[in-house]
Amino acid sequence: MPDTEFAISASAGADRRELWRAALSDAFGPFEVHGGRPGSFAGHVRYARRASLQFNDLHYQGQRLERTVGNVSRLDQEFYTFGLPLAGPLAVRQQGREFQVEPGCVYLMNQSLPYQATAQGAAGYRSLSVSFPRSALSQRDSRIGAFYKLRTDDGSSRGALLAGYMDHLFKGMDGWSDTEVAELGERLIDLIVLLLVQPGQGDASEADSSVTVAHRARVLAYIRQHLADPALSPLQVAQGCGVSVAYLHRILRAGGLSAESFIFAQRLDRCRELLLNPQHHHRSIAELAYQVGFSHPSHFSRLFKQRFGMTPRDLRAIGQTPRA
Repeated sequence: MPDTEFAISASAGADRRELWRAALSDAFGPFEVHGGRPGSFAGHVRYARRASLQFNDLHYQGQRLERTVGNVSRLDQEFYTFGLPLAGPLAVRQQGREFQVEPGCVYLMNQSLPYQATAQGAAGYRSLSVSFPRSALSQRDSRIGAFYKLRTDDGSSRGALLAGYMDHLFKGMDGWSDTEVAELGERLIDLIVLLLVQPGQGDASEADSSVTVAHRARVLAYIRQHLADPALSPLQVAQGCGVSVAYLHRILRAGGLSAESFIFAQRLDRCRELLLNPQHHHRSIAELAYQVGFSHPSHFSRLFKQRFGMTPRDLRAIGQTPRA
């Protein structure tokens, strides 16, 4: 698995600490790093970007990380991190709220808002986490808050399932293909929304009953599984899921979605992954567009530029440029 790794010891000087801050910024976007107790400042980060996800193993102590308003303004996009703490606790302050994450829980956090995070305890803080764009969540549920936490050590089946999934996902990382990673990542985000986000929606309406949520999850899974079919339509989705077209539109609207926009968004995201994958560099852009269900290359190119701010050709050129 291609990855990036950086470590700093407690005896490191100021220049090495600046390299640590730069390494964290490369991994998670701009950060400020503040030293804590003398002689206790240390850290280790390892991360790998696969498909539209980033997998992280972060361990640090004797320091406070801060994302300032200025840092936020330099982020490329809004993103969340879903974490499984292995050591802690970590004290976090964000939007006037204070909360703590530690072993025995999983959490979901908006990394694109200003916050401060202080590693506590003799062992510092360590977590395995997955980072992904906010759009991956809002496609499933438009009402996404800044922070969610769920216990995994209190007998909760929801927490145990999420923690177990993360554990197996990381343990098998070297063996998953890129296609498998992309699909497993989609299932993880489905589980995060179903088990962590939606149970915490205190203002859920009748339209968001557990039955509606289950139907919506099934509809979205059907769409993702049939993206390559150029004839995929709301009617086909409704028939494939055993619901009426009117009910299909109603349950998607309750989640802030529409069938047509979700189909196009998923196709564009999938094609972006293929364009950046070296294994597909020998294939034409039109061929990749057809593979994900687009019938007209010009229509695909127009939608692609609207979504990503560049043409498919420009994106492929960036992906093929060697990094220093």
